[in-house]
Amino acid sequence: MIASPLLAHLPLRQRRATVLSRIRDLVSATDVTPSSIESIINACVHDLTVAELSDLLQTPNIEGHTALYWAIVNRRREVSSAFIGFISNFSSKCSSDLRLACMQTSDQASFSQLNFQNTNTKDESLRRFLGCPPDEIQVHHGGEPDDHQFVASFRIRMFQKRLRATQELNYDFVARGRIWWFRFFVGKKGRWAAGLGLSSPSLPASPRPSLLLETGNGEPGRETPTKRVFKGAGTQFTETQFTETLVSKEYIGDVVNGKPCVNISWWLNDQWVTYDNSTDADCDNTLHAKLEITLKE
Repeated sequence: MIASPLLAHLPLRQRRATVLSRIRDLVSATDVTPSSIESIINACVHDLTVAELSDLLQTPNIEGHTALYWAIVNRRREVSSAFIGFISNFSSKCSSDLRLACMQTSDQASFSQLNFQNTNTKDESLRRFLGCPPDEIQVHHGGEPDDHQFVASFRIRMFQKRLRATQELNYDFVARGRIWWFRFFVGKKGRWAAGLGLSSPSLPASPRPSLLLETGNGEPGRETPTKRVFKGAGTQFTETQFTETLVSKEYIGDVVNGKPCVNISWWLNDQWVTYDNSTDADCDNTLHAKLEITLKE
């Protein structure tokens, strides 16, 4: 795509400055209407090539951050969605900037849209081969007085088959100003387990996790009774005390409250994943799991 006749004769630096001024208005102004968003973006597209616009959007040229960062932080979802359409491959610096924006705003929807999942490459290939739709993650934050709690819900299709083949299923999500990783994996003697940790650049946290599964053999998409397969209690977690603090790798060695650890892992009920009968998934082998987290206030 070529620049419009109005600006085509101008140097690239001047055209970039003009387009950047429009972009700043889009990601900062509070009175931008949906109709004006479309017209402003169309003007940007006409004044720069797609490659030039993509580069401009990924450059930290607005108060030290990218335009997409501010679109997420200021919750301009329509603007961020439009901008993302012009970027085929995100630079590493831009990806880091956007992960930071999603983390700071606890914006799981944008995090998912940008495909920041730290998935198992082997599982991703297998999932596509099986024709299995992407897994789904939803995060629900508790309001006052439970603003130190959240629930992450997972809908994992063909769970048993994929976990058997890959031995590990990984998931990333954002909640309470942090990026969390959660995984199911197969351990010793075919026992399955779960693990929880923090990804960079998350600040340390003292969580008490609890995992619930919907009992299986129901119809696809149908609500079924839940059972709690793990609850933080005993030596590690009590109702009033959090003795361990999760840290991301960059915080290893720093002084934190409680014993620092890079992950929390726990064994689940039995060797179910090695058997053919699915007792913890619905009839199409979709696992419905809920991870409930309480953070130290």
